Amino acid sequence: MRRLLALIFLTFVLATSLAAQDTVPGLSPKDARSMGMGGGFKVFSTGYQSFFGNPAGYAERRSITLADIALWGYLDPSPANLRAISEIAQDDMVLADAQTYLGSQVAENDLGAGLSLGFGWAGEGLGLGLTMISEALATGDDYGSAKATIRNEASAILGIAFPIDLGPLALTLGADVRAFYRLDSTDDWLFSTLADAFLSKSGYNAQISGLELIGGSGFAVDGGITLRIGGFSLGAMVRDYGYNLTIGETSISEIVESYYLPFAGDTVYTLEPRYYVGMGLNINHTKWLRSSIYIETDDPAGYVQGIQDGFSSSFDMLHAGMELNLARFLALRVGFNKGLLAFGLGLDLSLIEFDAAIFSEHPSDDKIRTGIALQAAIRI
Repeated sequence: MRRLLALIFLTFVLATSLAAQDTVPGLSPKDARSMGMGGGFKVFSTGYQSFFGNPAGYAERRSITLADIALWGYLDPSPANLRAISEIAQDDMVLADAQTYLGSQVAENDLGAGLSLGFGWAGEGLGLGLTMISEALATGDDYGSAKATIRNEASAILGIAFPIDLGPLALTLGADVRAFYRLDSTDDWLFSTLADAFLSKSGYNAQISGLELIGGSGFAVDGGITLRIGGFSLGAMVRDYGYNLTIGETSISEIVESYYLPFAGDTVYTLEPRYYVGMGLNINHTKWLRSSIYIETDDPAGYVQGIQDGFSSSFDMLHAGMELNLARFLALRVGFNKGLLAFGLGLDLSLIEFDAAIFSEHPSDDKIRTGIALQAAIRI
């Protein structure tokens, strides 16, 4: 209990040190398990996923992740799209056709990919991990004006959780502190300039080396709570309640030449806090069959307002997912990501886990983005 109180005190000290500054959005991986359940399973995350979800999950049974690799791409995985991307990668498509295709994909779906790597200990009241996330994304209305962005974040995480037995109720509190380094692109990267250099095989290194970046280090705190009675659970959490982040400017060429990353600067930002609430239901049908249902929202205030405005408005703010676990090694998943369908599959082969998902999401009110996610991990 004293460890938990100490961490909560540190969280309070960091949080109350915040000044009114510009905010920068947090960065989380699109892991296949969560995306296969509609982007949910953060409030009731367990094991390695608690590093990106609810710190109360550190109180669950021990899970040591020796390696976790997650990949995701923003592309509708239709045969025609996969064939087109393959032709572009192998330089089998005419330049004008490649430009037209990439422009249509950016306008209709966005185009990009991400990678997450990490390892750590989570469970028995302790969370200790190292993670790295990187994502590149092209967005816009057409090929010529589309912007390319790159976001990178490396984190060292220390957290604890404490279960409290209240008779039939099981209450769990958790919190963590993350030391992180952030390296992002500036807002003036033109997608067409980079794509043209890549497609024509001319001047690509020169185009890349001149691109400007902003980077800096900081601290963030996360906290969460879960309440269980039998198989029914309620939970809430806050993520990215951050300390001041000072940003310095650099470029890719400067990093290559000096091997130096900016850790401070004159511009001050804070992470944009994210709040989640949710409920879950776990049912053990037989020894070999188990099902779970999760419903969460990442906008509690907006959800309450949506209920007042009408059921359809509130439904569009929910992440809902169901997982059916068969024989303890096969998991089938389906989800609704704010009204959009998602599907997932998982295999647990003792030490090795594989997961895959097809998902859709709303990057903005007038666009639907489709993607695929793959994940592999070694856990003991």
